[in-house]
Amino acid sequence: MRFVKKGMVVGLGSGSTVAHFIEVLGERMPNALFVPGSSSTQRLASEKGLTLVSLNDFQKLDLVVDGADEVDPDFNMIKGGGGAHTREKILASAAEKVIIIVDRTKLAHRLGENKPLPVEVLPFAHKFVASELTRLNGKPKLRMGPHGEPFVTDNGNYVLDVKFKRILRPEKLEERVNSIPGVVDNGLFVGLADVLLVGHEGGCTALKTKRDFLNFISIH
Repeated sequence: MRFVKKGMVVGLGSGSTVAHFIEVLGERMPNALFVPGSSSTQRLASEKGLTLVSLNDFQKLDLVVDGADEVDPDFNMIKGGGGAHTREKILASAAEKVIIIVDRTKLAHRLGENKPLPVEVLPFAHKFVASELTRLNGKPKLRMGPHGEPFVTDNGNYVLDVKFKRILRPEKLEERVNSIPGVVDNGLFVGLADVLLVGHEGGCTALKTKRDFLNFISIH
């Protein structure tokens, strides 16, 4: 909340962590405008009485607050467990500052250690994209919904969750995956996070540099 100042335009990601943040925003009602990154975020923020605007109204954001599924020492991330990574990446790219809230279990020495890479794809091309991802040494799996049907994003697309043995160069993999025809975007966020707020048993620690990150994981 200390990062949210009067008059700001703030992007809100999605997921359980952001939902908690929206609850706090609703209690304190800051004098700011908010751009939701998903339909679920929009519904919750609206319920809490926040003033919502569109990215088409404000192409530059002062701040984005979001969560992450996995973060490496260079603050590169895997996101998209909720399937909203395409919109979340747009918000992060439009923001002056990106604050990522995670618990310590989301920190990893290397991306891909614990989480697959979500890839949003056009339904028309999901099998073709899956075959191309296999050629990149990935193991793609179509994400399914609760009733056995393919999971559908807010953009009307499918998600392939791709397990890579190692992601040594996230920036190169992000580029290669996005170059496959039929891919909308993938969940690799490279060079977008400015501050990590890491929750742990002792409270919350703000990490701003790679040294901060390595010192933190050596202790925890």
